[in-house]
Amino acid sequence: MLSRALTAGLLLALAGCTNVKVEPVAPQYNISRLCIEENPKVVVGDFVDGLQTLLRKHHIESRLYAAPVPGNCEYRLTYTAIRSWDFSAYLSDASVRLYKGDQSIGFAQYTMAGGGGFDLSKYNTIEEKMAPVINQLLGQAK
Repeated sequence: MLSRALTAGLLLALAGCTNVKVEPVAPQYNISRLCIEENPKVVVGDFVDGLQTLLRKHHIESRLYAAPVPGNCEYRLTYTAIRSWDFSAYLSDASVRLYKGDQSIGFAQYTMAGGGGFDLSKYNTIEEKMAPVINQLLGQAK
């Protein structure tokens, strides 16, 4: 009995767990351009670059701005991202929220529960981690 509990605990530690929560953008929104509000608190250096790469794959051009919102931004995106450390830095939590004007039209969150344990996928790139999240957000379950 004890060996089963230890085995189960070890498997959970090895596997880690990724949680994704998405409120997808409704199909009525045809987003081809958006503005990304710079978040100076985020220290995940390649997060915005990775996000912009994923948006381009959905044929959405984006530009970064510092608050306040420029008048010509019909759609905008805000984000948070947290890095953790285990031999090297990795993305452990991120969220994005899409707006049309002041109205929230979509939300997505990626969370690596328990710091990812011994799962080496925690060292994947921003694009590898966030692609399924952004795909779901924009209505494509890939």
